[in-house]
Amino acid sequence: MRLRKLVYRNARPLDYTKWNFLFENGSCDGFLQVLASYQNEDGGFGHNLECNNWNPNSSPYTVCIALDELDAAGKRESVIKSKIIAGILKYVSSEAYLLEDGWVGMQGIPGNNDFAHMPWFHFDSEKAARADIGVTKRLADFILQYGDRDSLIYRKAEGLKERYGQCGQVLLHGYPDYDPIALNIENYDPAVYPAWLPLPVYFVNSPESSFYPACRDTVERNLDTIIDTLLGTQEFSFPSDRELAAFEQSNPHPDGGRWCVAEQTIGNYYWGSHFIIRDLDILGKFGRLDFELPVIRE
Repeated sequence: MRLRKLVYRNARPLDYTKWNFLFENGSCDGFLQVLASYQNEDGGFGHNLECNNWNPNSSPYTVCIALDELDAAGKRESVIKSKIIAGILKYVSSEAYLLEDGWVGMQGIPGNNDFAHMPWFHFDSEKAARADIGVTKRLADFILQYGDRDSLIYRKAEGLKERYGQCGQVLLHGYPDYDPIALNIENYDPAVYPAWLPLPVYFVNSPESSFYPACRDTVERNLDTIIDTLLGTQEFSFPSDRELAAFEQSNPHPDGGRWCVAEQTIGNYYWGSHFIIRDLDILGKFGRLDFELPVIRE
């Protein structure tokens, strides 16, 4: 009940309708209608779909974020879902930001600099000149699943799939270059695992995964951690002036500006509900929703 109230009070419409669909027998189409509102005429996605990038224009990376959201619909078929997929196919077929070796990543978009964004979205000319493996693999897999086999983009996706077929790096929940082998997720050690990365359980994703048998212990430890985190979840709050100043000092803006503008305050606030939904969803996939939150009198 407490987590529901937090989501009800604080979530943006996308996350609220996702909560309603996943946990309260709500409408999948209602959720997809909100997701579709982030889709541009060119079929790509923008408009702060990723909470820390306010560029309204389409980019390959933001399309990948949309695909993550679309995954929540599972195998359900609907007119809205079909229109979203058709739009994405239109966008990737335009070959926007597609290099010979794949699509550029989150820092390969010059237009990001024209809108509020965090440092990891700031344009980098070197990164704009090379493909992002995780983004490329994600989009290639989408094209091979939904695209026209006779289309040029399908043939290019086949080539990219073959090119990166032996590479373990993936785009996981928006985090680029997640490599489960290099991270040794089978022998997960929280003392050395990067704290800013999603826990390995999000990569494994379900008991049906081929990675699950070898990672069973890791998964159970991660699920315990997630439950502890949810048990400790309190009212969302904005960062203090001291915290904002410390972030700016440790991440100097290359153009002399500030990262923590009003839009970012709003965007960061959205993450609270997003993470609650993400965490409850993964617990549900592994049958671990049987925990109880302590009652806090309001």
